[in-house]
Amino acid sequence: MSIEEHFDITFVSALALREKQIQQNYRPIIATHKWFARRPGTLFRALLLSEFAAEPVSKTYYKSHSFSGRRVGDPFMGGGTPLIEANRLGCDVLGMDVNPMAAWIVKEEIEYLDVDHYLTAATAFLCQLTNELERYYVTRCPHYGTDNVPVKYFLWVKVLDCEQCSRQFDLFPGYLVAEDKRHPRNVVVCAACGELNEVASLKALGHCKDCNAPLKLDGPAKRNRCACPFCDHINAYPRTTMGPPCHRLFAIEYYNPPVRTAMQGVSSSVRTKQTSHVPKRLPHDSHA
Repeated sequence: MSIEEHFDITFVSALALREKQIQQNYRPIIATHKWFARRPGTLFRALLLSEFAAEPVSKTYYKSHSFSGRRVGDPFMGGGTPLIEANRLGCDVLGMDVNPMAAWIVKEEIEYLDVDHYLTAATAFLCQLTNELERYYVTRCPHYGTDNVPVKYFLWVKVLDCEQCSRQFDLFPGYLVAEDKRHPRNVVVCAACGELNEVASLKALGHCKDCNAPLKLDGPAKRNRCACPFCDHINAYPRTTMGPPCHRLFAIEYYNPPVRTAMQGVSSSVRTKQTSHVPKRLPHDSHA
């Protein structure tokens, strides 16, 4: 009756939710190889502790354990999360699965690792990648004039040549780039000039800080139709005769570590050269 007495649904649910929420930063061993429907490792650790430990899981979860001599079997191990958690607690583990990919993944996850050799190889590989690719993933911070700041995201929009006037325009379905959940404020692209604007409320967008045009959320591209901003011709897309659609880089989100605290997100984006319906060509380093 250990699980029935020691397992705490509220405690474990909170841990599991937190684990899933921080997956962008938390990378346990089970994330080394992808597997279908990964379950939180916290859940299986709690189940094991509830069965093998002599106290409620809320007291034993953060303690060190060594359940040597205990064997945990999983006949349908899949990606191996239960076995990995059991192994971390000192149990002997035995897993089986009809899928050979599952067997390979779990074997790689729990096999002995020479940490020193791994760090040497990983460092050499990282240096090689840096030398070959880093120049493609850095940009300039226009707020501070800092060069070679690391890029987080490249933001692209599909473009189309008008069937009537042959001029190119953007296929924005909407102008909201980021909400105020993982960014301090909402970020909206100006439909008139392409500038990035931070706004506190989506119900009161206000005007563009660069051209003073009213900001809006709805874009012109809807249901595979878009009016050309130059001649008002209604264009249909995609066009099978033209192949894959072309794209334009309209903004870059980057990370400037030295000023992270001071800027509070305002320096996170830089707008690229505008090529849509505004006749004026704006400088490359215009920014949010």
